[in-house]
Amino acid sequence: MPDPDPARGTASERPTIHDVARLANVSPATVSKVLRGVGAVKADNAARIHQAVRELGFRIDPLAANLRRSRRSIVGLVVPDFRNPFFGSIVAAFERLAESSGYRLVAVSSSEKPEREGSQIEALLDWRVAGLIVVPMGETPPVQASIRDQNVPMVLIDRVPDETGFDKVAVNNAEASAAVIRHLAGLGHRRILVACASPERTTMRERMRGVMAAAEAAGLAGAVEVVACGHDVASAMAAMAERFAAGNLPTAAFALFSPATLAILREVERRGLAVPRDLSVVGFDDVEWMQVTHPPIAAVIQPIEEIAGTAWTQLMHRLANPGGAPCSFEVTCRLDFRASVAPPGQ
Repeated sequence: MPDPDPARGTASERPTIHDVARLANVSPATVSKVLRGVGAVKADNAARIHQAVRELGFRIDPLAANLRRSRRSIVGLVVPDFRNPFFGSIVAAFERLAESSGYRLVAVSSSEKPEREGSQIEALLDWRVAGLIVVPMGETPPVQASIRDQNVPMVLIDRVPDETGFDKVAVNNAEASAAVIRHLAGLGHRRILVACASPERTTMRERMRGVMAAAEAAGLAGAVEVVACGHDVASAMAAMAERFAAGNLPTAAFALFSPATLAILREVERRGLAVPRDLSVVGFDDVEWMQVTHPPIAAVIQPIEEIAGTAWTQLMHRLANPGGAPCSFEVTCRLDFRASVAPPGQ
């Protein structure tokens, strides 16, 4: 049965700004000012508008609002996994940057699946986003034809392929990893376990390149044991449990991604071992809990705010100045060798 109040529309209709205006007895322009928080509106008019919004259950349609503006106001962000603390921090950093720049951030996850990555990007393009920031899954930038057809600027971050045709921001993965191996070798470690994720990731390849180069330079190329750990906590736990059960452990372990750091420490605890007496441990990425364990865990620290800031600045530059050759940026990691690292047997 239709609602007897024509201002509310039928039960199947979504209330519009005009419905709110009629119910509040003001103009649609006044409603728009109140909802956007711009311009001076009389207090009693604003109160009636807010009351009408509540009664009608009115919500702004972000896509329609975005299309009406001369400037698109939504930026899309695609990350592999919200559960990974590194990517969670990346989302938070970009959200702050978007708000301070007058944009809305829509963040989605590819769930480490290339086909989902493509569909998520297509969905963001349907939202008429102003630009995209993507942590890509593979070598080929996802749905690049659609992105270029719609003239949407995109910045790739973290796992960036060598040749992309898009702007990209990465960290010095190889040099940071090499520095860890040099430090461990300098302390006297001659057998080092390296836990890595899937080798198709560019970050893993770069980190492994740094590891092996430094190990070879130190005369330890044959003493580095590589354990593949999948890409999530569950697979890392399983891989580390199997490796520790085999015995004959090395004296140091370097985890190239944070789930592997957690998996190594769980096995240390389960087997009654001690860090660093039985095993020195270093992790790539600094998660908050790593700073408060006993002892605190040494880490390669990726400067998340700098990564996000560099990518955001470049995206804003592309929006203001379309075209031009793609740019590459490299951000330097910081190493913090905390008490989880010591000479063997100490």
